[in-house]
Amino acid sequence: MGAKKKIREYLSRGVRRLKHRKGFGVHSPFAYAVITEVIEEKLPYYAYRSMQRIYVKQAPIPFKVACLLLRLANRFHCRNAAEIVCDGGYTLLPLVLTDSRMKVTSLADAATQARAESNLSRFPQSAGQVTFVNRLEQFDEASPFDFIAVNANPYEDQEEMKQKSFVPSAVYAQQFVEWLMAHTKDDTVIFVRGIQPGRPNEVFWDQLCDRDDVSITMDLFDFGLAILKPRFFKQHYVVSF
Repeated sequence: MGAKKKIREYLSRGVRRLKHRKGFGVHSPFAYAVITEVIEEKLPYYAYRSMQRIYVKQAPIPFKVACLLLRLANRFHCRNAAEIVCDGGYTLLPLVLTDSRMKVTSLADAATQARAESNLSRFPQSAGQVTFVNRLEQFDEASPFDFIAVNANPYEDQEEMKQKSFVPSAVYAQQFVEWLMAHTKDDTVIFVRGIQPGRPNEVFWDQLCDRDDVSITMDLFDFGLAILKPRFFKQHYVVSF
């Protein structure tokens, strides 16, 4: 990332912190509670200290994001999660540490699975909680999920698709949105990485937010949070994080 881009991002985050903090302007009691009691929660959780040592600078997600994943899964009592696509264990770890009853199905190739297993091996209590698969079809047996972490669009990652003629990213995004919604249920929490303009999941996130059955969405700058609450009116919030 160039120096000018870093400065713009820093200033953008600063403005956001001033305008969208502590649930200001949020009238929904449910959304206000999620923002103030989960996203902005500052009290330490039991697993933070043991997690922290693996989130070095090179980790694909910051430590504070890993802590948020744990808080979200804990708040919504999630027990059956999916990770698409595996990032080497950094998204998996807070999910499995949420509760020993948590089961996670993760889409991974052989090399990424090996890295994830190496990271998780430092936490023996997580043994048996993760199932790795290498095709989307293999998620069917475990769905629907109550928590889904989206790191990448698998339709765009498949080599056979890369070798075909150019297809607009919106087509792949729509395919993934349809697949995702077929594997959810009421109250499912969806956490998406890379939603800002020019980022990998920008188009996917926009299409997900446009759906009528995705009622609550929150823009956390480079991360998006969607909560499926069919009985709620559509609500979208920009949140300082």
